[in-house]
Amino acid sequence: FGGSTTLTTTGALHFQTGKTAFWNVQVTGLESVKTISGSAITFAAEDVKLAQGMREQLLKPKSAEQKLAIKHAAVNFTGDLGADFAGAQILQFKKQDDAAVRAAAAWDDKTLYLAWEVKDATPWINGATDPFMMYLAGDTVDFQLASDPKADANRSEAALGDLRLSIGNLQGKPAAVVYRKVAAEKHPHVFSSGVIKEYPMDSVTVLGSARIQVTKRDKGYTIEAAIPLADLSLQPKAGLALKGDIGVTHGGTDGQRTRLRSYWSNQNTGIVDDAVFELQLQPKNWSALEFQK
Repeated sequence: FGGSTTLTTTGALHFQTGKTAFWNVQVTGLESVKTISGSAITFAAEDVKLAQGMREQLLKPKSAEQKLAIKHAAVNFTGDLGADFAGAQILQFKKQDDAAVRAAAAWDDKTLYLAWEVKDATPWINGATDPFMMYLAGDTVDFQLASDPKADANRSEAALGDLRLSIGNLQGKPAAVVYRKVAAEKHPHVFSSGVIKEYPMDSVTVLGSARIQVTKRDKGYTIEAAIPLADLSLQPKAGLALKGDIGVTHGGTDGQRTRLRSYWSNQNTGIVDDAVFELQLQPKNWSALEFQK
């Protein structure tokens, strides 16, 4: 959120930083900084090779090592994720202990089944009055998908076939919204924030065909959703490998604003208070989704 550094005419160093407050801080002690005498440091060829290997390992995204197996099965919703998705791979991820998530997926010839079990002290509260803005206003569950297996796996921008399915509590009723940055069928909408004034998306639609069951409990909730494959432009078959992600947004205690974004694959989700950066898709940070029999 900005800042500045100033060296005064008297040689004093100050920096200014902050968000809801601005702090003018003087840096002291620099007069004690001194050069350490000694011999030159020598890097041999093997040192350079070792450093390059360490750098590559540190930069290797988590998504390159993960895979979600999505089995072929019809699912009946009871609110019990473990029982309803018996035999399925159950994802577990969290940024905080009190915001832990379990998630699962399955598919049959017409439907994609998704489930999220979420720890939340103020469960399933969202302050949005516009369905397009639920992702910004509190609790939602999220599924992101690259439906085109031929798309560049390392792309930083969304391409044709990439989508985000967001499900939230819209004034007491569950609602599902599909966002597509690039789409053949246009339902355009423009988003804006303090940093990016205009961020157009080719298509943003409310998905009326989704079947959603909400099960609330003390300090948590479970969402189970049945999404027609046709609405996701998805044609799965055994052995098909795509990329995608599953996540959750958590609202603050007032239920009016998203304060935590937690995802299985994409870890670049620290930004809040910005409507565009919270919306953007990052396919390069997604992991493998493998459809199985």
